[in-house]
Amino acid sequence: MRISNLNRRIQYVQRLLGSQRIQPITQSNWYQPREMVHGNPVSLPPLSPSTDQFPLSAQGWQAVDDYLLKHQTRAFLVLWKGQLVHQFYHQFKPHYQFNSMSMLKTLVAIMVGIAIDKGLIANVHVKAADFLPEWQQDQRRDITIEHLLSMQSGLKSDVKLDAKTWVLPIIPLYLGDDIERTALALPAVAPAGQYFEYNNYNTQLLGIILQRASGLTIAQLLSEYLWQPLHCQSGFVWLDKPEGQARSFGAFFAQPEDWLRVGQLFVNGGRFNGKQIVSEQWLHEMQVPRNTAERGVIGGHADYGYQLWLKAHDYGLIRGIPWYEATHATSAFHDNELVYFEGLRGQCLFIHPRHDLVVLRMGERPKKDWDMSWMINQLCAALN
Repeated sequence: MRISNLNRRIQYVQRLLGSQRIQPITQSNWYQPREMVHGNPVSLPPLSPSTDQFPLSAQGWQAVDDYLLKHQTRAFLVLWKGQLVHQFYHQFKPHYQFNSMSMLKTLVAIMVGIAIDKGLIANVHVKAADFLPEWQQDQRRDITIEHLLSMQSGLKSDVKLDAKTWVLPIIPLYLGDDIERTALALPAVAPAGQYFEYNNYNTQLLGIILQRASGLTIAQLLSEYLWQPLHCQSGFVWLDKPEGQARSFGAFFAQPEDWLRVGQLFVNGGRFNGKQIVSEQWLHEMQVPRNTAERGVIGGHADYGYQLWLKAHDYGLIRGIPWYEATHATSAFHDNELVYFEGLRGQCLFIHPRHDLVVLRMGERPKKDWDMSWMINQLCAALN
């Protein structure tokens, strides 16, 4: 048993070191095995350039582009009033797929809303243990789906070293070959709803709940609920083993333009091409700050909704996000209506519903002086 555990730890370390060398972000060969997320791109034309003039000068666009290129941006797309008004690709092609990292978390939250719309889940106040009977005999039976959505589960941190195993709990989730068992075994260390802590296990567990509620895999859910209705190109999710569990907390490969279609749902009240994909009410619920002192959350941050970021955040300010992984922001957003999906290494999908604005930045890890709020503040200031 000891030799087996030692070999597993060595394998974890080897794979962890290998994962840190993955570049560029389009590199997908390392992410094996995988499951296809089938799209349906044949009946809808690609996004077209806009005939409207976005109110930013040529010099303003140049300054934004130069800043993003300095920080290793590979694709920068601006959708305004439903049309592309600006785009550039650097060492990247429009048909390439990239690793969205934790932007997948927000897709999971959207799928939870669709599952509620369809009656597969009654509401966010349902106990997670109704779908996870493994939790019914301990403190975790009090955790609701809302606690998981808002990162208030009270589960053990995934980024604090385990005193018994000397392994960060995120490592077996990220690299292990039985992540359902791993996720279901994570203990609670505090009452649910007591504090906010960003924890990848929360989203992985939401993925397990969605699968048990629907009888579909995460790839099938993404395809049926989002990628086919939005006429996206096919993508893929990363599995823990052949025909195994998807890592629903991160690592979904898709094309840049397809993310714009997702963002446009927030602008159009959940509708796309005349069809209601997700209820408008659910998208509003996702944008409500859930981690505030007024709601009784200790040390709460008003910058998080349901797997959705609501304000710019900086190094060391968010519990559960190590300083070496956090996105740097030296200033707040100029506009409080702005929301965004965020993934590791600066993957961001910004959405401003009132301005009918959706902006994607994807690329490699930005340099140390990166300010994630600077670019989007330039665009929003031009529209105010």
